[in-house]
Amino acid sequence: MDTQTQVRSDSLFAQAVALGTEIAGIPGLDTAVSIVKQILAAYNGVKHKRGHCGKLVERSETIIQVIEQNWKPETAVYRTDDMQRLIAVLEEIKLDMDEWATYHFFDSWIRQSQISATVDSRMRELDSCLEAFNVASHIRLQAMVQEIRKALGRDGAFQTMMREHSQDQDQLIIMAGELQKLNRSQTLGSNAQIQTRGRILDIQRSLYGGLPNTDLKSKTECEKVGAKPAIIAKSHEIWEGKWMGSQKVALKVLRELTNDEADRTSKMKKRLNREANIWSLLRNEYIVPLYGVCTDDGPYPYLVMPWYQHGNAKSFLEYKLPAIRFKICLDAARGLQYLHSLKRPVVHGNLRGSNILVSDDERGLLSDFGFSNTSGSEHSTTLASDNLRWMSFEAQQGVRTPDIDVWAWAMTVLELVTEKVPYHKVKMTGRLAMMIQDGERPKQEDHQYNGMDNNLWSLLESCWKKPDKRAKIDEVVRRMEAITGAGAPRTE
Repeated sequence: MDTQTQVRSDSLFAQAVALGTEIAGIPGLDTAVSIVKQILAAYNGVKHKRGHCGKLVERSETIIQVIEQNWKPETAVYRTDDMQRLIAVLEEIKLDMDEWATYHFFDSWIRQSQISATVDSRMRELDSCLEAFNVASHIRLQAMVQEIRKALGRDGAFQTMMREHSQDQDQLIIMAGELQKLNRSQTLGSNAQIQTRGRILDIQRSLYGGLPNTDLKSKTECEKVGAKPAIIAKSHEIWEGKWMGSQKVALKVLRELTNDEADRTSKMKKRLNREANIWSLLRNEYIVPLYGVCTDDGPYPYLVMPWYQHGNAKSFLEYKLPAIRFKICLDAARGLQYLHSLKRPVVHGNLRGSNILVSDDERGLLSDFGFSNTSGSEHSTTLASDNLRWMSFEAQQGVRTPDIDVWAWAMTVLELVTEKVPYHKVKMTGRLAMMIQDGERPKQEDHQYNGMDNNLWSLLESCWKKPDKRAKIDEVVRRMEAITGAGAPRTE
């Protein structure tokens, strides 16, 4: 078993090199291959129960091979969600294998039932992923693509398909992807391209988001407008931009990264692209849609998202009545509820008033997922000092779980309802970090303003408890709906 597995390990390493441009054309496959390599390396350190653990190695390899055999770059972009799910499962297997590699014989013996149960559970998860990548699934996808390509030639056929599939997100995503390819192949500014761009914008209104390929092309898809930014901040600028030749968008220029060759291959850049892929898959009425990242328009990359004339919640709520403030806070909680309910929960990790944007119909929308931390790893403890006021102690230590968002939401409510930042009487951030670590919380008497009553304060206190006792986001939404008198959100 050991020799066979080592041979398979060498084979996969060779296969990863041989894939070459194929990996580059299939978003996320390079990450999946890298994790499988790590699983193989960890497996080589497993001393006991190797036969059982080896099943995970074999099945992980099998999925990579199936993807390589059945996927083509032109259709792979429509399976980004499936790829992210596979990556999440492989990451869990890697963590399991790392732990099992530390076990001695006695540890393995007393935990053999637990190991077997975990292996069986991970095998079921891998089998579920495999279904999305098998031959039958690929044939179905190809048939959908061919049907859509036929409909794109005639306006009547396109409109009919739009009506028939207006509620089918998978079909709409493929339609958007085929239109994106068509737009890139057409002459800039031609009548044909203008028609294609109009169709793309029509589909986006139903998608709540961007296009399948988030590696955007300047001029063809997006471009800067004007000679200077609309907003200048410490690490970024906001420029006005144009999307598909007509729609006004916001371009968030990230000055901490550049578009030179070194940064293109850096860990920070890879993480930026991965974060963009995750954010672009989020499609919900309380989430700012991310259209993608553009890296070929000037020295710095920028994120592309809709332009919101109301700006962020902090500025929008100035001089507003308590009822409007409460509604924006409820919208933010509903956005977190969506993120935390996903099969692979997404942790916002940077919630505060300035990271909630307000739509034209005055909905609060969550923005800036994880990008505040692009200069460090996902578990970095290098923090911007002005973020500490919204962060729980475990968040300051680098923990990224849904619980840290609940804490930050409560601090954001303080900020937006009372117009005072959390711990506003504390000026020294070093002292602030120690206070949070020692269990000191905001005091109600310091925040008696704009309708901050006992019911709301009680909810906030439940969000500031230790993680194992802290309120979950479903409870937060339910209690906030009761406080505001709001019912369940509208559905599309």
